[in-house]
Amino acid sequence: MKTGELIRSIRTSKGIKAKTIYDGLLSRSMYYKYESGLVETTADTFLHILDRLNVDSTEFIALFEKQNNERTHYEEYRESLRKAFKQKNLNEVRLLEKKIDRDYQNNQLMRFYNLRIVAQAMKKYFGHHESLLPERREVIHYFSRSKYWSHYEYEFLADAIFMFDGSSLDKLLSDHEWFNDDDIQDTHMENLKIKVLCEAILLFVKTRHETQASLYFSVLDHIEVAADNVYANGCKDFFKGLKVIQEGDYEQGIKMVSAAFALYQKLGMDELYCEQVDILQNLLKLSLQESGSRRQRKV
Repeated sequence: MKTGELIRSIRTSKGIKAKTIYDGLLSRSMYYKYESGLVETTADTFLHILDRLNVDSTEFIALFEKQNNERTHYEEYRESLRKAFKQKNLNEVRLLEKKIDRDYQNNQLMRFYNLRIVAQAMKKYFGHHESLLPERREVIHYFSRSKYWSHYEYEFLADAIFMFDGSSLDKLLSDHEWFNDDDIQDTHMENLKIKVLCEAILLFVKTRHETQASLYFSVLDHIEVAADNVYANGCKDFFKGLKVIQEGDYEQGIKMVSAAFALYQKLGMDELYCEQVDILQNLLKLSLQESGSRRQRKV
């Protein structure tokens, strides 16, 4: 964890606005980078920030050490939860929800609270009989207060996107700024943006929100990523192929998709390969079902 990330956690937990802390110290774009862990600041500015937060240096060091330990637990829980959801392991989701809730009661960290919401929604999702609306509202409420998205916000939305339908997701994303003028290359941020955009496109396609799907295909195409970022470029190429397939040119679309798959296999990216094969199969199946329905209506 970087110092700025902990500063952000302390500031938001105290309910202090960023302007109150950074006015006269850092510009808006700079404090966003600082709180996102992209840059550090000078010792003098850092001490001024602590003073405005009413936190002394000894307390900050203790919090920093504790946060690093808590972060390890959080990442373990998050990865285990994603794995259990993918495997449709309801018992494991329930067990993890209890562990996450226990840790949240001890540390009161927002990321544990949000992860607990995700676990609760996953549990309902497997049951197919309870509404996910309460959990979705919690997620939307969090993002309504987060104008600038750091790594965490993209990770959180990627974990929670299964709670949304096409209309609610479009409303959440409609005002989000996907592009920025940062000169700092952040591969992790590139990958997170690409992942969320891909998940959004899939949801719009499956829920037949064609206008939104087209819009986010375009956003994905215009997101700039480093030339050597294989994950991001592979995903972009794969989804370009899916778009061509959606437009009816199956032969060309499959060629584009196959080129991405060949690269994954060459580089040993088996997990991404399997994930996108499943996506392709499901979308082709959906397309065939729609074609069959149209033929039946004509008859």
